Amino acid sequence: MYRIVLTRRAEKDLAAIPQEHRIRIENVLEQFAASPDQRHDIVKVKDSPKIVPRYRLRIGEYRATFYMHHDVLIIEILTVGKKQNFSY
Repeated sequence: MYRIVLTRRAEKDLAAIPQEHRIRIENVLEQFAASPDQRHDIVKVKDSPKIVPRYRLRIGEYRATFYMHHDVLIIEILTVGKKQNFSY
């Protein structure tokens, strides 16, 4: 099982999201950490470094970008936000 680590920016992003959406986002992230091999709506972000690629997870109308550190079993969440004003 992977462990979720939020950057300071991701914590601020989550704090700005309404509670009912934030709970859903946290639940999806926990499900993803428990079973990252299952099918989730994840896409590799274009122009991300090949050594440590950045990924995007779709959670309804919200998006989360993250790095996966397979050697230490950590998913590092970088940003969370709505699709309309979200930059990868």
